Amino acid sequence: MKLTPNNLRISLERKDRLGFWTIAACVLVIFISAFISPPFATVFAASTIVGLPVLWLLILSPKGTNLFASWGDLGRIAFYLLLFSYIALAKSVLVPVVMAVIQHALA
Repeated sequence: MKLTPNNLRISLERKDRLGFWTIAACVLVIFISAFISPPFATVFAASTIVGLPVLWLLILSPKGTNLFASWGDLGRIAFYLLLFSYIALAKSVLVPVVMAVIQHALA
């Protein structure tokens, strides 16, 4: 498939707005849940702060996906190894630390 049709002279560019929609949805959930259940809002905010940058870099960004795709099968293994290692670190260390910071800031 050509990226520029010959007769229209318009380049076809991909509109990457999924990341912005994801951030907007997370902020909306945090805002609404703050009125319903403040402890859930705190946990969700901490998880969002920790999780969204990695989601953006590894999955939503074309640079991140192209980097691992260029390595072939080794890249796929490295991608999953990096992703699951970060999830384990975030679950046990990063989210509790960010939760403590948020609770300290709210107190």
